[in-house]
Amino acid sequence: MQNPFDRARGCCFTGHRPNALPDLGAERKPGMRVLTALLDRAVMQAVSDGYTEFYAGGALGFDTLAAEAVLRMQANDPSISLHLALPGHDQTNGWDANQLARYNAILLGAAEVWYAAEHCSPSSMQRRNRYLVDHANRCVAYLRRMKGGTLYTVNYALDSKLEVDNLAERLLDLEPFETD
Repeated sequence: MQNPFDRARGCCFTGHRPNALPDLGAERKPGMRVLTALLDRAVMQAVSDGYTEFYAGGALGFDTLAAEAVLRMQANDPSISLHLALPGHDQTNGWDANQLARYNAILLGAAEVWYAAEHCSPSSMQRRNRYLVDHANRCVAYLRRMKGGTLYTVNYALDSKLEVDNLAERLLDLEPFETD
């Protein structure tokens, strides 16, 4: 675990896979464009607030978007760094060529890659999620389903007294109300 000074500069991410993101993760659709903009703003705000170390889990969906947001910011501010906490070396089994290309670009841009285990398992996912929180003082999340690893991670972050910024709540505030 990092010393308190380092943890104070750490910001982690947790969120859902594409099927639980706006527009089922279709990045060219309006809901995903808004989420990406909110994520970019959250990273900019974190940097403005003094965060320089960003921790992401490397999964498809929100983790990928978060890592890419950090790398975009890093292109203009080399003082920030991306750290990946991955559940296992086999995380990408079954991913398509586009997903693998994005993943490999994120790996290349990361200052550090940490593996929870050799192979992915429920326990290595949990160990990865705890690692993210244990290295941070702020958590940027996309939580809208009250089950699974994202809920576990947000609850662990709250129990660990981290500030949690749930972008799903902000996205809901932006969506127009449906009328009959």
